[in-house]
Amino acid sequence: MTGTTLVLVHGAWHGARSWDPLLPFLEEAGLRTLAVQLPGAGRAPGRHDLAGHSAFLRAELESLTGPLVVCGHSYGGAVVTQGVSGLDDRVRRLVYVAAFMLEVGESCVDAAVPAPVPPEPHLTSVAEGDYLTVSEEAATHMFYGDCDPVLARAAAASLTPEHLMTVGSPVTGAAWHTIPSTYVVCENDQALSPVAQARMAGRATRALSLDSSHSPMLSRPRELAAILAEAVGNGG
Repeated sequence: MTGTTLVLVHGAWHGARSWDPLLPFLEEAGLRTLAVQLPGAGRAPGRHDLAGHSAFLRAELESLTGPLVVCGHSYGGAVVTQGVSGLDDRVRRLVYVAAFMLEVGESCVDAAVPAPVPPEPHLTSVAEGDYLTVSEEAATHMFYGDCDPVLARAAAASLTPEHLMTVGSPVTGAAWHTIPSTYVVCENDQALSPVAQARMAGRATRALSLDSSHSPMLSRPRELAAILAEAVGNGG
């Protein structure tokens, strides 16, 4: 078991459970892992916006001992980018999986250009008051296109509303400027376009790609685990 802890940060609408299909492969690789549950409706208590999520992640990281590698999926990349800023002495590497590797002053909405065009207008997120929601049908299209149908249904059923001030808020710090990073582009992504991902991947120390949808932790867990194990080896 490596002395480094791999910290996993989920994306919008998801929770810590989104990493569950990946965990056996990480354990097989001998990785010590923590999947963070960010605050939100139906999730952990606390502020539901990007600032609240970033502060929550930072507190989680500061409670751990030893070196860390931090991985963000999708919106979780924005949380990592801001929340890890200034923790160069603890965090050895960042990993972005189809994630928002943002520059200071940039939001997820800003970086998600060009946005994928859904085949039907309803196959996307919907604003309901201060929150964005995703239907099971939209989630299957956006996130789980190449996943096992049983896993996709279970994942879609566990989604929760996400506050507008997550994806709409600009980050105030960018940890990747001072911490080495790996970016994993998901080539068949229908939530965050591979073109937008490739642009952000140009900021990373190392860029890789997977022939997967937006959720390789469900569709390509063994391949993703190997990438994360390598990142821990390089960073830890």
